Amino acid sequence: MLAGDLVIDAHVHGPGFVPRPAATLYRAVNRRTMPAEVGLAALAEAGVDAVVAKAVGDPVVTRWYGRDHWGAVLRQLDRLVDQVEAAGAQLVTTAAQLRASATSGRMAVMLGLEGADAVGTDLGRMAQLADRGVRVVVPVHLGDNQFGTTCLPWQRYIGPMPVRRRTGLGLSDLGAALVDVMDELGIVIDLSHADRATAADITGRSRHPLIVSHTGARALQDFPRFLADDQVSAVAGTGGVMGLWPYRHRGNGVPDLAAIVAHARHLAAVAGAEHLCLGTDTNGVPGVASGFADGRDAPALVDALTAGGFSPHEVRGVLGENVLRVLDQVSST
Repeated sequence: MLAGDLVIDAHVHGPGFVPRPAATLYRAVNRRTMPAEVGLAALAEAGVDAVVAKAVGDPVVTRWYGRDHWGAVLRQLDRLVDQVEAAGAQLVTTAAQLRASATSGRMAVMLGLEGADAVGTDLGRMAQLADRGVRVVVPVHLGDNQFGTTCLPWQRYIGPMPVRRRTGLGLSDLGAALVDVMDELGIVIDLSHADRATAADITGRSRHPLIVSHTGARALQDFPRFLADDQVSAVAGTGGVMGLWPYRHRGNGVPDLAAIVAHARHLAAVAGAEHLCLGTDTNGVPGVASGFADGRDAPALVDALTAGGFSPHEVRGVLGENVLRVLDQVSST
């Protein structure tokens, strides 16, 4: 990597966030493609300066904890805190704290939530999440929920299964109120997994820069989890960022580093390199690209981006400075 680079992964999960036996079954089904779990300490030792580590709040995960879905989110957050302490890392809630931690040589961890289903209709729980240090939230994850609709239900990740969808696409009235609450609390809204209607509604309502922490360019592959060019422009128009995502499974996603760079080049051509970041989805995907699986492979990505025509300044932005800018803007407004 370039000397003095700040490496921030905008989207990871801690190991073990899915309880057994679900985790064992999921890994068995994807045994040929699923990478081994990666602990926070391994990322820190490899030079990753900071991560946004997310609990998962939709029933795909929380149902395995029992009936108390909200309690399942709190238990995941507690587990993440324990993992942070065990790794010798530092919990942070602001961009300034993140940079100070990285400067001191300790990996910084900011907490997040992917799928706000477990919040239910009690938006006061968002303040509880903020009090626990959560600063990035994906409102809609692998299923339509009370806030909005998803671009790709979980059943379609694993094969052609029937999917029941919510009547009416887009942000609900409760979802609009959620956006207002998140803006007020200084919680970054992550549009990952939102369908076109929900993403457009959030973009039109939020006052803050938005992120799509793990995605790609739909112009290069017609995968619902990727963004069309007009969506890329819309996110950039908020001052936000989009994360390069090394997902590869059953023909979807990016097969290798060259493909990741191709997505980066297209996104940069549409919106500018200053709107790119990293979002590996470490510990959360059934398959990864060849040559870039998680933050430990950042040096290879730096070489590939440089060979692909990105300047040192642009590469530094992708590695961490761009998402740090968004975190700073949201927390200071």
